[in-house]
Amino acid sequence: MSGYRLSKRSLKELDGVHPILAFAVMQAIAITKQDFMVFDGLRTPEEQAKLVAKGSSKTNNSCHLYGLAVDLVAFVDGKPSWEERYYAGIRAAMQEIISRYDLPIEWGYAKWGWDMPHWQITTLEGRDAREVYDIRKIRGR
Repeated sequence: MSGYRLSKRSLKELDGVHPILAFAVMQAIAITKQDFMVFDGLRTPEEQAKLVAKGSSKTNNSCHLYGLAVDLVAFVDGKPSWEERYYAGIRAAMQEIISRYDLPIEWGYAKWGWDMPHWQITTLEGRDAREVYDIRKIRGR
């Protein structure tokens, strides 16, 4: 046990995130050696477009739009940090949980070589996860 817990803000960011991914994050915070926060979960198309415009994201069809992605940002000295040196602990905790429970979650950095905070579900039931699960449709929006 790490002694770390998710903040109210992090828990709010998990609202609308696929239960498998939310479960993994909740389990990972309990075993991580590096505190982290859920910086971003479900996004609106407008939020996504702004991130693409400023170069923080490369697609307008992000898994964040469907509730299939989270950005886990290192929490250091009371604030978020994007310094690469802090991400090994987060990665180790997430990979331990993914392996332990055989979860269909991928790390953005391993997939693309950038985006260290990003974790997503890409495939569900052998199909593109966005075709299977879309929180906006589930919620009727």
